[in-house]
Amino acid sequence: MLRLFRLQGSLDTADDQANVSKMASIDSEYFGNSDQQRLQMRADNLWKLLRDIPDYACHGRVVALANYSEHNLEQQIALARLQGVGLVDRMPREHLAKRRAGIENAGLVTDVYDRWEGSQATFEATDAILAKRSLSADLKVCAVTADTSKEDLKKLDSLTQSCDVLLPMGSFLRGFERPSIFLYAKDPDGLVVGAAAAMAQFHDDHDKGRMVWWGMLSTDLNRRGEGIALILGAMVLRDVRQKLGFSECFTGIRAGNLPFEALCSKLALARTNAVDLLAINPESIGGGQMTK
Repeated sequence: MLRLFRLQGSLDTADDQANVSKMASIDSEYFGNSDQQRLQMRADNLWKLLRDIPDYACHGRVVALANYSEHNLEQQIALARLQGVGLVDRMPREHLAKRRAGIENAGLVTDVYDRWEGSQATFEATDAILAKRSLSADLKVCAVTADTSKEDLKKLDSLTQSCDVLLPMGSFLRGFERPSIFLYAKDPDGLVVGAAAAMAQFHDDHDKGRMVWWGMLSTDLNRRGEGIALILGAMVLRDVRQKLGFSECFTGIRAGNLPFEALCSKLALARTNAVDLLAINPESIGGGQMTK
């Protein structure tokens, strides 16, 4: 995939020029509230510096540490101060108390998500669900691509905000940065009523390079109870395997989010003994949380 700062020499074809123009036009596609948009803007610029280093990962919200190490506390704090949020991925739970204390001693606040993961059994459960269930006949499923209209993304942003879910920045949504699947459902009036997503957030050379982040499940309040999140989430996982060739996934769930836990259990994801730990600069992120 072409990246603006890596292009050398002249652009050989009209397609090359079109791709560059398209990428330039999405540089400012940030979503969520004003704090979250500024967070994504900072993360976008930082990712341009770090995306070729396997120690870092991103699925379009913030740049994260791809692994926990007892030696990378300072890097996590630095990420939080630069972006507003600094995340460490898949940290063994036994290190949580010590790491949390180190972050809070630096004047930051913390947020924790339980780590849930799935592999072969998850994709088998996906096939079983989709063999039995489908979305309501009035809904049309769309995939976010390079050509998805800004109007549709604005509607998608409105839906995810209403569910306290942060939509990733446009360059990730559209698949320019990392392999991704973003599906959304529209009703006959063009209203976006459901969404789900997956992203290969790790560097290809990382030992988790074949694992996708999965989630962003959102359903319009007036359409809840129809199984939209479960079905769209299963459709995303099907495409993860068939289109991207991945067979492992993970998600983060804040303790007490029982509906999401129940949905993940239906898809044979299971809680692990690891957490995703966020360091948050309260001066940058109001409320001390990035998402629910």
